[in-house]
Amino acid sequence: MTSEAGEIMEKIKEKKAEYEGIALTDSSVNLENIDNRIITEVLGPERYDRVRFQGSGVTPTQYFGSGSQQYMPFGSQAQAEVQRLRDQIAQMQANTVEQIAEEGLDIGEEIYCKSAKIGKRR
Repeated sequence: MTSEAGEIMEKIKEKKAEYEGIALTDSSVNLENIDNRIITEVLGPERYDRVRFQGSGVTPTQYFGSGSQQYMPFGSQAQAEVQRLRDQIAQMQANTVEQIAEEGLDIGEEIYCKSAKIGKRR
Protein backbone atom coordinates (compact mmCIF):
# COMPACT_ATOMS: atom_id res chain seq x y z
CA MET A 1 0.00 0.00 0.00
CA THR A 2 1.39 3.42 -0.91
CA SER A 3 1.81 6.12 1.69
CA GLU A 4 -0.99 8.13 0.04
CA ALA A 5 -3.36 5.15 0.24
CA GLY A 6 -2.33 4.61 3.86
CA GLU A 7 -3.13 8.24 4.69
CA ILE A 8 -6.53 7.95 3.02
CA MET A 9 -7.32 4.75 4.93
CA GLU A 10 -6.29 6.43 8.18
CA LYS A 11 -8.58 9.42 7.45
CA ILE A 12 -11.45 7.04 6.64
CA LYS A 13 -10.93 5.17 9.94
CA GLU A 14 -10.82 8.45 11.87
CA LYS A 15 -14.02 9.72 10.22
CA LYS A 16 -15.80 6.42 10.90
CA ALA A 17 -14.79 6.52 14.57
CA GLU A 18 -15.96 10.14 14.72
CA TYR A 19 -19.38 9.27 13.25
CA GLU A 20 -19.78 6.26 15.53
CA GLY A 21 -18.92 8.43 18.55
CA ILE A 22 -21.49 11.03 17.53
CA ALA A 23 -24.09 8.29 16.96
CA LEU A 24 -23.67 7.11 20.56
CA THR A 25 -24.77 10.49 21.92
CA ASP A 26 -27.08 11.68 19.13
CA SER A 27 -29.85 9.28 18.11
CA SER A 28 -30.66 11.36 15.01
CA VAL A 29 -27.39 10.29 13.35
CA ASN A 30 -28.10 7.49 10.88
CA LEU A 31 -25.20 5.08 10.38
CA GLU A 32 -26.74 3.41 7.31
CA ASN A 33 -24.63 4.02 4.21
CA ILE A 34 -22.12 5.83 6.40
CA ASP A 35 -19.21 4.31 4.49
CA ASN A 36 -20.22 6.04 1.25
CA ARG A 37 -20.64 9.34 3.07
CA ILE A 38 -17.21 9.00 4.70
CA ILE A 39 -15.51 8.12 1.41
CA THR A 40 -17.10 11.16 -0.22
CA GLU A 41 -15.92 13.39 2.63
CA VAL A 42 -12.36 12.05 2.51
CA LEU A 43 -11.91 11.76 -1.27
CA GLY A 44 -14.31 14.46 -2.39
CA PRO A 45 -17.26 14.04 -4.74
CA GLU A 46 -17.01 11.47 -7.49
CA ARG A 47 -15.85 12.62 -10.88
CA TYR A 48 -18.07 11.53 -13.70
CA ASP A 49 -15.14 10.48 -15.88
CA ARG A 50 -13.31 8.17 -13.46
CA VAL A 51 -13.95 4.93 -11.56
CA ARG A 52 -13.07 5.27 -7.90
CA PHE A 53 -10.49 2.80 -6.51
CA GLN A 54 -9.44 1.62 -9.98
CA GLY A 55 -6.40 3.81 -10.54
CA SER A 56 -5.93 7.22 -12.05
CA GLY A 57 -6.56 6.46 -15.71
CA VAL A 58 -9.52 4.06 -15.67
CA THR A 59 -12.71 5.44 -17.21
CA PRO A 60 -16.22 4.02 -16.69
CA THR A 61 -16.32 2.81 -20.30
CA GLN A 62 -13.03 0.97 -19.86
CA TYR A 63 -14.13 -0.58 -16.58
CA PHE A 64 -17.80 -1.37 -17.27
CA GLY A 65 -17.77 -1.55 -21.07
CA SER A 66 -19.95 0.35 -23.49
CA GLY A 67 -23.42 1.04 -22.11
CA SER A 68 -25.24 0.49 -25.38
CA GLN A 69 -23.64 -2.91 -25.96
CA GLN A 70 -24.24 -3.90 -22.37
CA TYR A 71 -27.96 -3.16 -22.27
CA MET A 72 -29.12 -4.17 -25.75
CA PRO A 73 -29.16 -7.92 -25.05
CA PHE A 74 -31.17 -7.34 -21.89
CA GLY A 75 -33.72 -5.28 -23.85
CA SER A 76 -34.27 -7.99 -26.44
CA GLN A 77 -34.39 -10.64 -23.72
CA ALA A 78 -37.02 -8.61 -21.90
CA GLN A 79 -39.08 -8.24 -25.07
CA ALA A 80 -38.89 -11.98 -25.70
CA GLU A 81 -39.97 -12.66 -22.11
CA VAL A 82 -42.90 -10.23 -22.42
CA GLN A 83 -44.01 -11.93 -25.64
CA ARG A 84 -43.71 -15.38 -24.05
CA LEU A 85 -45.84 -14.25 -21.10
CA ARG A 86 -48.44 -12.69 -23.43
CA ASP A 87 -48.69 -15.97 -25.33
CA GLN A 88 -49.03 -17.86 -22.07
CA ILE A 89 -51.82 -15.53 -20.89
CA ALA A 90 -53.65 -15.90 -24.20
CA GLN A 91 -53.43 -19.70 -23.93
CA MET A 92 -54.69 -19.61 -20.34
CA GLN A 93 -57.59 -17.37 -21.35
CA ALA A 94 -58.53 -19.72 -24.19
CA ASN A 95 -58.39 -22.72 -21.85
CA THR A 96 -60.52 -20.89 -19.28
CA VAL A 97 -63.16 -19.93 -21.85
CA GLU A 98 -63.25 -23.51 -23.12
CA GLN A 99 -63.53 -24.89 -19.59
CA ILE A 100 -66.31 -22.43 -18.69
CA ALA A 101 -68.19 -23.38 -21.85
CA GLU A 102 -67.93 -27.09 -21.04
CA GLU A 103 -68.92 -26.59 -17.40
CA GLY A 104 -71.72 -24.30 -18.47
CA LEU A 105 -73.19 -27.08 -20.60
CA ASP A 106 -72.81 -29.55 -17.74
CA ILE A 107 -74.50 -27.15 -15.32
CA GLY A 108 -77.25 -26.42 -17.83
CA GLU A 109 -77.88 -30.12 -18.38
CA GLU A 110 -77.93 -30.72 -14.63
CA ILE A 111 -80.42 -27.90 -14.08
CA TYR A 112 -82.57 -29.20 -16.95
CA CYS A 113 -82.49 -32.72 -15.55
CA LYS A 114 -83.38 -31.59 -12.03
CA SER A 115 -86.21 -29.43 -13.30
CA ALA A 116 -87.49 -32.34 -15.38
CA LYS A 117 -87.45 -34.60 -12.30
CA ILE A 118 -89.24 -31.98 -10.26
CA GLY A 119 -91.79 -31.60 -13.01
CA LYS A 120 -92.47 -35.35 -13.07
CA ARG A 121 -93.12 -35.49 -9.32
CA ARG A 122 -95.96 -33.05 -9.53
